[in-house]
Amino acid sequence: MLIVEIIRHPSDAERQKLIEFVGRLTGEMGARPLSDHLWLDLNGGDGDGFIAVTVADAEGILGVAQISATNDSSSLELALHPTLPARRQLHDDLFETAVDAFRHGPGDRLFWWVDDPDDHDDALADRLGFAPERELYEMDRTLPLGQSAAIATRSFVPGQDDAAWITVNNRAFADHGEQGGWTPDMLALRLAEPWFDADGFRLHERDGRLAGFCWTKLHADRQPVTGEIYVIAVDPDFHGQGLGKQLTIAGLDSITDRGVSNAMLYVDADNTPAVALYEGLGFAVHRRRRAFSADLRPTTSRGAS
Repeated sequence: MLIVEIIRHPSDAERQKLIEFVGRLTGEMGARPLSDHLWLDLNGGDGDGFIAVTVADAEGILGVAQISATNDSSSLELALHPTLPARRQLHDDLFETAVDAFRHGPGDRLFWWVDDPDDHDDALADRLGFAPERELYEMDRTLPLGQSAAIATRSFVPGQDDAAWITVNNRAFADHGEQGGWTPDMLALRLAEPWFDADGFRLHERDGRLAGFCWTKLHADRQPVTGEIYVIAVDPDFHGQGLGKQLTIAGLDSITDRGVSNAMLYVDADNTPAVALYEGLGFAVHRRRRAFSADLRPTTSRGAS
């Protein structure tokens, strides 16, 4: 017998079970099935908009759908073992239950992220009123790159560079639903992560100002270990100076310097200049990640008063 549970304010014991389940999946699949934002919310969350829907049998959790609030919307991701019997049916049931719980809870614009979507995902999304909204490319390449950055960069200094970095990040991603709107608390959560390495967080300054940055992250849970261009941006005041390419190279240099020979990054598929830049540096598309969205904000009924 399967038990489905909706959790909005997890107890410490419930949170630990969810974390352990995601940890087991990570070990078995070779990569964590939740994005950084949802993973951090699961570990330190209980904020507004958090929803976890679990399906379990007598031996424990079999799958989870998690919803977390982002900058101006909410994101939904599902985590199930790829070889689980009746996986497709459990997947669909989790998705529908999570959407229903969200619709009758906070309500908002909800994004459902899917890796390598197929026709079934498209049909499921359409049936529940979700439409394709955004597509990311996961691109990768081997290292070393064979060239070095032509600009000087330095390591990020926690406590010293926080405010300047938040300013540049939020200016660069002012219209971005996920990467924009960072707060000191959001940055502090990531600086406290075990993977954080200040030497992999490269800053470039001009005229006494932070002009741009390339923040890298090593995925030690992947085989082989892979370095990611985690966040990269140039302050709008310094656009048109070729800094995007040079900061990417500086980030790849820092990954190579730490003994890692595989690199990856995510980029919006419709960001043609960025895709061309990364292809020019030898990156190729490895996987596609699609966001379906629906406006689930409550509607006010209209009638005679």
